Amino acid sequence: MSTADLDRMLADLRGLVAIPSVSADPSRAGDVIASAEKVSALFREVGVETQVVSAGGAPAVIGRREGPAGAPTVLLYAHHDVQPVADDWRTDPFELTIDGTRAYGRGAADDKAGVAVHLEALRLLGEDLPVSVAVLVEGEEEVASPTLGAIINAHAQTLRADVVLAPDAVNAGVDAPAITTSLRGILNVRIGVRTAARAVHSGIYGGVLPDALGVLVHLLDSLTDEAGRAAIPGIAADPDPRDPSAAMSAEEIAVAAGAVDDLRSASDELAADLWTRPSVTVLGIDAPRTDAASMVLTPQARAVVSLRLPPTVSPKDAEEALRARLEAQNRVGAEVSVEVLLGGRGWSDSGTSSASDLALNALSESFGRDAVTLGVGGGIPFIQTLTERFPGIEPVITAVQDPSSAAHGADESVSLRTLVAAAEAEAGMLRRIAGAR
Repeated sequence: MSTADLDRMLADLRGLVAIPSVSADPSRAGDVIASAEKVSALFREVGVETQVVSAGGAPAVIGRREGPAGAPTVLLYAHHDVQPVADDWRTDPFELTIDGTRAYGRGAADDKAGVAVHLEALRLLGEDLPVSVAVLVEGEEEVASPTLGAIINAHAQTLRADVVLAPDAVNAGVDAPAITTSLRGILNVRIGVRTAARAVHSGIYGGVLPDALGVLVHLLDSLTDEAGRAAIPGIAADPDPRDPSAAMSAEEIAVAAGAVDDLRSASDELAADLWTRPSVTVLGIDAPRTDAASMVLTPQARAVVSLRLPPTVSPKDAEEALRARLEAQNRVGAEVSVEVLLGGRGWSDSGTSSASDLALNALSESFGRDAVTLGVGGGIPFIQTLTERFPGIEPVITAVQDPSSAAHGADESVSLRTLVAAAEAEAGMLRRIAGAR
């Protein structure tokens, strides 16, 4: 790929990043619509007949471009919505900034880069498109795709395909290609604890009446063991047959996450713990502020907790296991509530995907090094939704992100070399898929 080709990809990415399509922020709804319209226009430029559609939620872009008669159909998936931004960015998050070998901006990696890769792959193939192509670029992936199933059902004829290419995972390293063959599921809940109708004097009642915040802290602590591993019976993972050497090392994880010195990991089996085993994260707590602390027993407190689930564990089963764990640990008889905020099932490759093998070959050729298979601790709700709607479709989950991309965080970025190689690899995948059918 020439410098001009890279410049073209960066122009696409720059235009997309400039639109603050934060799906979790209702005030940005107009920007999410503008983002969908921009994506639709870009795909029309490469010959895809597109339309912007919705099913009561954020808009998605769907489309189709026919290839030779009898050719297989490949669905190109990405999402155009992004995470919110905080004030800790070094650069303007909605202005693409090139710094050395990387491009910075919200969505530069997750997942507007995926849109840019699809566009460039189609440009590289030109008029000689070897397959039929369907397109789905959704606008609510970052909020767990609540209406995506309805969109897929309503437009099944347009979206039906033999293979789906989804560049929305994470590579093994910078410019080190990988295919993801499993995704963890997710269950986000709000746990509430109530011990009294009102706050009461801590000197008069302390030591006799439990306070809600203390009970909540105990319950949260009971969800993990002393090393920080999930300790909820009923959500264990199956053994993972993949080569664990593809996982990041403990040192790489510490650097990528900006961990403090001497922080000890809970893991002694990094691949399994990153890819398929459950984890528990406390996302937020409602409790008295320290600068407004008063000498009273807190009558109620709440926390939002995120469980990452093994691919084989459903959110419903995890919810039941969580409720049972909290009930068993609630030894003081406090009122405890669990409100489900978000749930999504994981996914695992059956191990028989010929399309994945073809993609591994294309990635290895384009990047000049062997591509590997790995798991990703996050989820892509679309994959489970699609495989349920179209049994037999082969998902191929590739990546533009790498462990340094800081997706969802400040200074999100993508490697320029990976952008180029990923587009070349995707064009190669489409050729290989056509030749194998």
